[in-house]
Amino acid sequence: MASTTERTYRLTTLATSFCHPRGRAFVTETYPPVVAALYDATVSLARWTSATTPTQRALAIALAIDGDAELEARIRVDLDEGLLTISDAVRHADAGADGLLGGTTGTAWRPERMARPGIRATRAPHCVDVVQSWLHAELVGGAPPLVVGTAYTLAVFFGTDGAGAVADETWLPFPEGQDTLEVRVRVMSSDFDVPADPQRLRIGRDGRSTTRALFDIRPRERRRDDGTEAPHGLSVLVDVRGNFLQRLDVTFDRGAVPDLESYGRQPAAAAVLDERCATIQIKPSEKGYELLAPQVCADPIEIRLTEDELCARIRKVRKVLLQAVKRRPIAFQLDISPADGDALLHDLAFAGFRLFQSVFSGPEASNELKRVRDWLCARLEQEATTLQIVSSAFPVPWPLMYAVRRFDAVPLSWDNFIGMRHVVEQIPLTQLANVPPAPTIDSTPELGVRTLYDDGIDDAMPSRPVAAQRAYWSARGVALVEGRSVEDLVEHGLSSAATEKVLYLYCHAEASALDPDDSKLIFSGSTSVSLGQLSVYAPTDDVLQSHPLVFINACESAQLTPDFYDGFVPYFLAKGARGVIGTECKTPGLFASEWAKAFFDELFAGTSVGALVLSLRRRFLAEHNNPLGLLYGVHCDTDTVIAPALASAA
Repeated sequence: MASTTERTYRLTTLATSFCHPRGRAFVTETYPPVVAALYDATVSLARWTSATTPTQRALAIALAIDGDAELEARIRVDLDEGLLTISDAVRHADAGADGLLGGTTGTAWRPERMARPGIRATRAPHCVDVVQSWLHAELVGGAPPLVVGTAYTLAVFFGTDGAGAVADETWLPFPEGQDTLEVRVRVMSSDFDVPADPQRLRIGRDGRSTTRALFDIRPRERRRDDGTEAPHGLSVLVDVRGNFLQRLDVTFDRGAVPDLESYGRQPAAAAVLDERCATIQIKPSEKGYELLAPQVCADPIEIRLTEDELCARIRKVRKVLLQAVKRRPIAFQLDISPADGDALLHDLAFAGFRLFQSVFSGPEASNELKRVRDWLCARLEQEATTLQIVSSAFPVPWPLMYAVRRFDAVPLSWDNFIGMRHVVEQIPLTQLANVPPAPTIDSTPELGVRTLYDDGIDDAMPSRPVAAQRAYWSARGVALVEGRSVEDLVEHGLSSAATEKVLYLYCHAEASALDPDDSKLIFSGSTSVSLGQLSVYAPTDDVLQSHPLVFINACESAQLTPDFYDGFVPYFLAKGARGVIGTECKTPGLFASEWAKAFFDELFAGTSVGALVLSLRRRFLAEHNNPLGLLYGVHCDTDTVIAPALASAA
């Protein structure tokens, strides 16, 4: 193979080609048959399987050549006759790269055929009794064709059969010593006149509510563009002490059987949810988005903003952050200079305000929507509280919103970012079949933690944050299990038999704007696993019985956007995780490492997730002039806490 330099170049190029996502098919299409034979000989070697760098893979290929004299002779013949040219192959190989971290997103994981038993979903593993029930929302006397202005009575109740036209099946687990579950019900609609006040329901162990919540409703005039009568819709909201529990969207159309969409958590969550005094629900609608803010307005509120307009505002916030973290002083140091900090504050505040303004006070904003804006600004001026956001297809980085009425009327301050003043709890508006665990993570007899890394991060960062993470965890005094591959995640970390109560991923990640299934996590060896693959090979039917808190510390991932969590959060929650903490865009590796260590120190000391995230944002800003804690989103019950608290790190 000519000179040593030429041989190294060819081997390294072949190693890159052998890692192509299409595997052997790509090799056979790009090279002569002898290289396909070399591929087969190489990938069967243990040295290739364990290789994590291009140099190690090149050495594995050299070993395969040196170990097969006939194969080596065939390669020499093809080289001498000019059949084996590397330059064209390089162009083909590079065509599959997308520019992330040196031009490649990694090799797609291809699992072995797996046949392992799974544990089916357990409705309520910690409860003594489980009863079947249905949440009903139906018109008293049936559902005749609605007459505008006529009074009807909507009955909302829990019953033990699904005979009603509008009923959602559910399960009610009762902890030992608890005989009833109490919830609050309200009705909201822009198509009906509805009462503003909520009502309460008490549910017994027989699965029935002791009474019915009765709401007087009157349909309003609704017409399609062609003049025909349009369907009428309403939403039934169920909460416990202001904390979102369930939602039924009911549509009545010309006397047909009402259509039902259901969202939320199982009613048994009422036993473990704490109070919330500021809650917003958002989901897509025909004219943009529908917002429910029961503390402000009894009717649904339209946000007349297109998906493209919303994405443009979100991209602007991300662009400011990406430009900042790419600058060496911010990327490689914790401490940010006053000049850099002031510049970042100005640019990020402007982008965050434009996002806030576009949502709540855009050109077509109603007076009711502006009332929600004023309410949020007023909340921001008060003591810290928890703002609960329940949303679907609305991937806004809420902590990064700059919530003021007028940008030019107040001095610039980090305190005007929602995430610097309040705990933001983000919950997906979807139907979750699993009963959420109590917010207390039991640390006895020991606290199991599983960590998974992308070792390649250290190759690009002088601070070697992966090594720092390993040193931290080895001194934490927990029952530690470490992994570095997709197999470690799929076959062990997401196995229904896993016992760890914390799942920590320090890796790369990227989102897909087209299909959430294509969003991926990237581990050592640049091997990636997509959400679609996780859903197939670690399905949500195999529930994680330990209900881990999942922390996705995805650093240096330029393709990571809030869309990433629209797919992964529902997956992990349906899988049985108690929640997800994660970065919402590219984060410097050093900061991500230091933030995680401080996060777990506070969590293990007994501080609740919401309080510690808010505290750390303020601490890093005060001590390092570093606001990047705003990049971390909390997709779980913010009252989650570990008890008993653990001893400090050694």
